[in-house]
Amino acid sequence: MAASSKPTGVHIALIIFVLLTIACGVGWLMAYKGAGSISELKKERDDAKSKLTTAEKQFRDREDDIRNLKTILGSQSEDVGPADGTQPNSVIGEMKVLKDTFGSGVVDPTLKQTFIKLSQQYKDAVLARDKLQEQLATEHTQFEQRLSEINKTLDAEKKARSDADKGKSDADKIHQEEIAKKDTDLGDQKKALDLLQSQYDELKDSTDKRIADLDKRITQLVSQNKRLVAELDEKTRPSFERPSGQIRFVDTTGKKVWIDIGEAEGVRPRTTFSVYKKQHSGVGRGTVKGTVGGEDIKGSIEITRVLEPHLSEARILSEDIYHPIMKGDPIYSPLWSPGHDEAFSFVGIIDLNGDKKDDRDMLQEIVATAGAVIDNDVTPDGILKVRGEEASDGKPVLTERTKFLVIGRIPEIADAGDDKELIAKILEVNKLRKDLEDAARERGVRVVSLSDFLAYVGYKQQRRLFIPGTDVPYNLKSGSHSTGVDETVGNRTSAGSTSGAYSGDKALKPKSTGNSTSVFRGSK
Repeated sequence: MAASSKPTGVHIALIIFVLLTIACGVGWLMAYKGAGSISELKKERDDAKSKLTTAEKQFRDREDDIRNLKTILGSQSEDVGPADGTQPNSVIGEMKVLKDTFGSGVVDPTLKQTFIKLSQQYKDAVLARDKLQEQLATEHTQFEQRLSEINKTLDAEKKARSDADKGKSDADKIHQEEIAKKDTDLGDQKKALDLLQSQYDELKDSTDKRIADLDKRITQLVSQNKRLVAELDEKTRPSFERPSGQIRFVDTTGKKVWIDIGEAEGVRPRTTFSVYKKQHSGVGRGTVKGTVGGEDIKGSIEITRVLEPHLSEARILSEDIYHPIMKGDPIYSPLWSPGHDEAFSFVGIIDLNGDKKDDRDMLQEIVATAGAVIDNDVTPDGILKVRGEEASDGKPVLTERTKFLVIGRIPEIADAGDDKELIAKILEVNKLRKDLEDAARERGVRVVSLSDFLAYVGYKQQRRLFIPGTDVPYNLKSGSHSTGVDETVGNRTSAGSTSGAYSGDKALKPKSTGNSTSVFRGSK
């Protein structure tokens, strides 16, 4: 393996030498073969260029391989280093330091064999403990059997003594000697058992300590692995999603667009989408640290009418004035997928409007409007709901349908003061969050922040407007014939819009009547 992934002077000199050799060869052929062999010389020149291109590509591929290997190992060193690991500021040197530091005395030249040996040590310790426990059980059974036999013998001797002639001193003396011998044997057996028990206790303490050390080491490795995965995700910010559709037409005056998904895909009015740049680096990507929302998002839209099998009308909720929404821009929402419902899990305070209050009702409406479901929901009170019902066992249930785990705001214990009840709720929320994150990592479910999630779905805090005389693109909660809406007032806006906007449960009376620009304004 090369000591460095960068081109060296030898590489550059070699390339220059090859080019000079090719140039001299071409000149020589032209000088001695004349103009009649120009075509052959051109062919040889093209072959030489092709070989040079192939060599340069192989060189670049080699560099890419080295960079990929560094990324997988999590090393930031420039040099790969010698194979013996004597250069500490190299990739191999870093791996050797990690192996020597965390290898628990295991000596092996490869990381793979180091992990295998650590695992085998743990298994051997467990097997040794189990063997000792089995041996102790066998010894104890033998002792009990021996003690029972001795007691039976002792009882027989006592009976023989009581039945014997008390006047026969010789028989009594023999009897006493036998009893003394039995007592001596019993004492020896007890001493042997005490010694064995002491040895077992020492070995058990040693084994328990070894197991505890291995458990601690495993915990450290798991923590280190989680940290490395988090760092890798922060650096790569991969995208696992595909655009939901794209913009077909744009009405900049009416602030409307038409998209290429409709009734055939099962899209519903009031579903929101984020709009991406044409030249994006992947939809649903994580954000750059310190920013809010997807890095390539340029705006958001909301479906107002489903027109045809593959055509729907939407209004523009937000737009970057420096990057306006254009025809062909891709749109995306994790809440909506054609043909099946998506599932999401939420933890903590869901603050949608920045008032530091929980807006779960609004969130549930947004999710239900897009045809998605909430499979796990941890409220700020530390209550876990699975599919809308409080979990009896207190354990979250992530399935293959779970798409995102969304983390809202988690209160700090320091903010609770001396409120023991609030502290208990915060601790329970953090416990359930850890359970959900562990389950998400096991199932490969993405964990995203609330701000990223809202950016992906195209959510924007707003006051919707209802324009009298236009087609209502969604169902009012009070019904299409609510007394708060006079459907006979007004026809169209001056911009020719055929769809209005509405926010809230009730509409207020119009400010003016009798013309086509009367606007109802509503708010929650």
